[in-house]
Amino acid sequence: MENFKIKHLVSKRDIGIEAFELENGNLMLEATLLDPYHLIRLNLHIEPQTKTIVFAKSEFANHPHKKCPDISGKAELMVGLKIERGITKQVSHRIGGSDGCVHLRELALETINFAATPLIGYDEGFGLMSRTFNILNETERFEISKNLLKNTCYIYKERNE
Repeated sequence: MENFKIKHLVSKRDIGIEAFELENGNLMLEATLLDPYHLIRLNLHIEPQTKTIVFAKSEFANHPHKKCPDISGKAELMVGLKIERGITKQVSHRIGGSDGCVHLRELALETINFAATPLIGYDEGFGLMSRTFNILNETERFEISKNLLKNTCYIYKERNE
């Protein structure tokens, strides 16, 4: 049993991300960050063969300060980045910090992390978010995804055995 009697919701933040396959085969991710002060939209296109961001655009539809939308163009600085180890630092450097926006950075990093889901198995010929890949048994999925997800969590921790 919880050890409090009354709680009052004071705030909430939602991040939503949807993935689409475009006619040209690219992965498009549409993401939103919504809280009482912000509605930020981010659109990323990723070329699956190279895992490179080929398009990036953001929009500040709701924001606490009139200058916030001035930062929306920072999203374009992600074009050319490859979804690989070290991307977190690159994104943080390009769109975060005192010349960027912590909320756009948060949304971008969540979106990029999510991009790995539809990309898993792509290099093995399964396509984006393949049902064929998803119905493989756990061992087969692990063998295919272990290089992409190495050291991202306990399951994929590289062990020296």
